[in-house]
Amino acid sequence: MASSTDVETIKARLNLVEVIEGYVRLQRAGREYRGLCPFHKERSPSFYVNPEKQLWNCHGCQLGGDLIKFVELIDHTDFRGALEELAKRAGVELSPLEQMSPAQRRQVRLRESSLRLNQMAADFYHEVLLHHQAGAPGRDFLKARAVTEDDISSFHLGYAPQGSRRDNLVRYLVKRQATGEEIVAAGLAGARQGLTDFFRRRLIIPIRDERQRWVGFGGRALGEDQPKYLNTRSTGLFDKSRVLFGMDRAVAAIGRERRVVLMEGYFDVIGAHRSGVATAVSTSGTALTETQVLLLRRFADEVILCFDGDAAGQKAARRAVDLCGGAGLICRLVLLPDGVDPDDLSRTAPDQLRRMLDDAAPAWEVLIDQALGDSSSQSGSQRQEALRRCMAILAKIPEASIRELYAERVGRRLGLAHGRILEDVERGAKGLAGVPGLEVARAGKGAMGASAHLLGLLLGRSELASEVRDRYQVTRGDFPDREDGELYAAICEALPGRPDPAALPPNLSQRLAEVEGAELPELEEPTGSPRVQRALEDCVRVIRIEVGEATIADLQGKLTGLGHHRAGSSPALVAEIEAVRRRIEQLRRSDGLES
Repeated sequence: MASSTDVETIKARLNLVEVIEGYVRLQRAGREYRGLCPFHKERSPSFYVNPEKQLWNCHGCQLGGDLIKFVELIDHTDFRGALEELAKRAGVELSPLEQMSPAQRRQVRLRESSLRLNQMAADFYHEVLLHHQAGAPGRDFLKARAVTEDDISSFHLGYAPQGSRRDNLVRYLVKRQATGEEIVAAGLAGARQGLTDFFRRRLIIPIRDERQRWVGFGGRALGEDQPKYLNTRSTGLFDKSRVLFGMDRAVAAIGRERRVVLMEGYFDVIGAHRSGVATAVSTSGTALTETQVLLLRRFADEVILCFDGDAAGQKAARRAVDLCGGAGLICRLVLLPDGVDPDDLSRTAPDQLRRMLDDAAPAWEVLIDQALGDSSSQSGSQRQEALRRCMAILAKIPEASIRELYAERVGRRLGLAHGRILEDVERGAKGLAGVPGLEVARAGKGAMGASAHLLGLLLGRSELASEVRDRYQVTRGDFPDREDGELYAAICEALPGRPDPAALPPNLSQRLAEVEGAELPELEEPTGSPRVQRALEDCVRVIRIEVGEATIADLQGKLTGLGHHRAGSSPALVAEIEAVRRRIEQLRRSDGLES
């Protein structure tokens, strides 16, 4: 063990709050600081830091401890590893390893040797790819994928040759004083039939963590070898369920923008960075895990999911939405055509890729719209199936206000009372059989639909009312319900103050009380925060879509009611319907919010 003097010196030089703020956003809460726990998913902060006692604890997962325990858990290391990291920050030279037990000394030695050998291996593979005849298959493959020399250099790509003796890397490392135990511990070789290279005849993608450490590799087979992608086995440094490829390059940009683009594959990320998407990262060929989501939450408030357009990619995206949403991250979703992946777009249409990422719609909205389909032309049984699909999605939305907003959307599209839909969701209804008749929804009403959500935000922050009026040019006619439009007008007329309930007609006074009483988590954050701005955009888009859908229904009714003697009016009505539909599609792509 390190001496008690080392520990005391490190703790004396470092402030627990400042260290933890490098991982968790903290806010003052009386004599303590509070934030979302980095060790489990939660939506309300239960993680507390006491600066006086220099201790932390989480009331949710019951973890707690001092400075060293926090770094042990957050960096997935042992006591000595945490101490070494903190010693660097504090400028403290630790006592010699001789004071540790033999097992501790071995563990520290192998961790340090793994970091060193991984970097040596990355350099070896990179050299083979660039300058050796054995690397020609890798060079040919990358050329066909339009991977540039800058990409190869930036990501330190390499090639693992087949080798007649199957130990090219092993011999290279042994010549540089590496032992067999160290090479195996790093995951670079197997030892069943003598030491043999773990990666052979594969393109090599080095993986560094958010601390810039060389922790492992991904290997892409170029022949008929299986599996197509092979990762470093689990070691003291590498666990594919914990790391994200590209974090070493993206972490600074993610921290600045508080936004991350999550993709599926190595080459998706390489292409995205080439296209100017500096916040792109990916899993290492595995499904997204809760641990990876918690890692993202340390740096970002918003995740944009950009997965392959095939069925497998969209299934993975739906699961990722559940994980990210459950962790309190704002989640948006890019829908790519079937058979298209982000790497394709980065090569053929990088401007389109960037535009699609910028215009990504809220993930729950995309999933709800997919579940609804073209509800206007569906039969009764098809509409029941659409409702069941929507209810399954609504049940996964953690925020009650957002869930209600989308329940109202479903109700409007299917002609049902959104309150009844929520009742079914909350009691886990599996279908409509045996459920009392669902009432037709009253247009625009409900405790927390998009209109009410927007009005609640404007009443909570008068500066938001000015922004909605001036930036988005919202008028009373943008609201699906006339009373909500009138209340919005009253809010704007009272700026910079608030409307006086006593001066309003009884119906508006009652509506004001309804929306003011709603709990809106966005109002707990600063006005300029991404969460508040996204909430404004989402509400404005949804109410304009709803008005558009109501307009189409009205126009279609007029079209149906035309007699033969007035058939000449049909082309004009059809053109008007198509114009409104185009406007709705623009809004669903997140375009056209600002008039």
